[in-house]
Amino acid sequence: MLSPTDADAVAAAYGLSRPATLTGPVARGQLGQVWRLDTPEGPYAVKEWFAEPDLADVARDADLVVAARAQGVTTPEIIRTPDGAVATVLPGRGDSGGSGSSGGTAIRVFEWVDLRPRTRLLDPAAVGAMLAGLHRAGAPTRESVDNWFSTGVGETTWVALQQRVAREGAPFAPVLGSLLGDLVAVESVMEPHEAPIVCHRDLWADNVLGTVDGDVCVIDFENLGPADPSQELAMVLFEFGDDDPARARTIHTAYLDGGGPGRVTRRGHFTMLVAEQAHIGQLACSRWVGASDEAERERLAAWFLEIPEDPVTLARIDRILAAVT
Repeated sequence: MLSPTDADAVAAAYGLSRPATLTGPVARGQLGQVWRLDTPEGPYAVKEWFAEPDLADVARDADLVVAARAQGVTTPEIIRTPDGAVATVLPGRGDSGGSGSSGGTAIRVFEWVDLRPRTRLLDPAAVGAMLAGLHRAGAPTRESVDNWFSTGVGETTWVALQQRVAREGAPFAPVLGSLLGDLVAVESVMEPHEAPIVCHRDLWADNVLGTVDGDVCVIDFENLGPADPSQELAMVLFEFGDDDPARARTIHTAYLDGGGPGRVTRRGHFTMLVAEQAHIGQLACSRWVGASDEAERERLAAWFLEIPEDPVTLARIDRILAAVT
């Protein structure tokens, strides 16, 4: 893992000026964390992963980021190494000291953007315009849509998960039990993605943040891939509409005015949203059972409890549809 003593090594790897200062981590996600790198020419964001990724795989987002920025979407510029690489491995210093293991630490660097705390109550017109820009940037694709974004887990799995976490004494087991009927019922909306383009596919409020200048900034494109734009539009209507019909209509109108190609007209357009809820719930539950560290169990329980705080249900879907159709 990185440490503050790695500042000059990170700067050198990306051809940035020194001396440098590394502060953080300043943000944490499910798969990695972000540090702030200050250099003589200004600050940068440095991302490291908890488990080393395939560096070629994480570089897939570069084309979409460039295309989105060309469409006016605010998103941090990708900083490349002197040889043009998006990501690199910072050499380790052995097991006895320094950063990470002898295998080194995988990192990438971005332009620094001053961001405000997470909120779902961003300017809805700005959110709609942002999504339209992303979808104008996304190229059509014939790649198949991953199960994470296209299928549920099914009644049998939900019931087994609830029974398993109850046996293990999970604090959220009663909540899962009370929500079980809705989680199963909402999977009835599932239908295939119709006309996939390259989409961000992770537009939760953690990754769409307000800037100190009042803009809306999109971060973390590493889950990009094929999805129907109507499916991603439905997800954004849910997340940033925040169960307010007026907000949903404003997002929808701004998206259409911005030339967004998606259209949300039926329950099936919420397939991606429902699928993500199902797989996040399944993953949080199964990892909680397998975790032995109490702090990790607390983190996973909190992750699962984001679902019952605002569940995707048939009633919620129908309220959004009534607002935009």
